[in-house]
Amino acid sequence: MRKNINKDCIPLLFALLLMLVSIGTEITNYAILNYKHYIGFSLITVSTVLYFQNKKLFVYFFLITLLLGLANVVDLFYWNVSINLSHVIKINPIFLTLLALFMGLNNKIINTIFPEKEIKTTENIKLIKQYQAKFESKSETELKNIADPKSRYVKEAKIASNNILRKRII
Repeated sequence: MRKNINKDCIPLLFALLLMLVSIGTEITNYAILNYKHYIGFSLITVSTVLYFQNKKLFVYFFLITLLLGLANVVDLFYWNVSINLSHVIKINPIFLTLLALFMGLNNKIINTIFPEKEIKTTENIKLIKQYQAKFESKSETELKNIADPKSRYVKEAKIASNNILRKRII
């Protein structure tokens, strides 16, 4: 089974690049790395392995890594960049950029892992199931047209088509 590298790994590649630059700078004695860097390097290495082994777990793990970096708990770059919002709160703009890039490029898989909450009443659930049975044979393009917020379909039909699309992605 061959694993493909897609555009969704761009934030991970940038993180790896920052990590390699930091290691290279330390080797040439221009920088001193601390425990935050080594923890960050370990987390990025594990994220890289998870990218190829388990995509769903990769999303969780890399998201947690980026949030830890955003809060300045871990670091990747030898030069510590942070924006002080108060005496306690510091934000790392490198991780903020990586997080924005990650969220933008991985929105499909993030939506499947963290689906929107649906209003669940017994009548709505029955209607949604009926629409799902009706729409199961439709193509992905037709389902996307039904799920479009601007379409004329009722809310339950849109939910049913979104559910079918989510199942097909996973």
